[in-house]
Amino acid sequence: MKNYLVPILLVLLTLPAWTQEDTLSAGEDLDEKEIIINERTRRYKPFHTRWGIVDFGISGMAPDQTYRLENGIDPFEQRLIKSTNINIHILQSRLGVAQGHLNLVYGLTFEAHKYFLDNPVILLDDQPEVTFEFVEGVNYKKNRLSYSYLTVPLMLNIKSNPRRPYRSFHLSAGVYGGFLLGANFKTKTRDDKVKTKDNFALNNWRYGLRGEIGYGPLIFYGTVALNELFEEDKNNGYQITPYTVGVILWPF
Repeated sequence: MKNYLVPILLVLLTLPAWTQEDTLSAGEDLDEKEIIINERTRRYKPFHTRWGIVDFGISGMAPDQTYRLENGIDPFEQRLIKSTNINIHILQSRLGVAQGHLNLVYGLTFEAHKYFLDNPVILLDDQPEVTFEFVEGVNYKKNRLSYSYLTVPLMLNIKSNPRRPYRSFHLSAGVYGGFLLGANFKTKTRDDKVKTKDNFALNNWRYGLRGEIGYGPLIFYGTVALNELFEEDKNNGYQITPYTVGVILWPF
């Protein structure tokens, strides 16, 4: 009897492996089967928070008309390709309903904007109102206005396939609002470099609209401010609307 125990035990030990192989289709290994099962049984989390999402795009200025200095130069002509917007979403939370097809998205965002000017003008600091100065005979390699805001976005989001976001259509729309952290104006020539810190009569508070659209990991964003770049009582007649367009590098 003992002579039969060893082969019987061997059969019992290998039986699970045989049955597992039978459940797999031809050309499919165990890892692939587990991936398929996990995809089918993945549960959607109604609340989720992510940290450090990044936007990269272009910052633009939209004047309500063409402005000219006394010499006919437009101080708001931009080097648009160099005028960048970087948003770091310090945190972004999503509260989902309808199995995640509809979501409320909110968070805290650090915004950085740079406007590179095309003409040899500088924005003067410590002035009662916005004042540009034309600098004749100077070839600026760089003359740009830079500023940053801390903002809070609030958006409604639609996803067609919330369980598999990298195969999902993405649409978001909402509002944002925040306050000015700081600003500076920097000039650079071949021989000199100057950086001046001031608020340059920029609006201390900014609010506007934000939209996002895309598919899978490729999502584009755009914003437009509902108040102007400069404070109304200090803008010297310059009515400028800031806007941005770009791509979300690490989407939700």
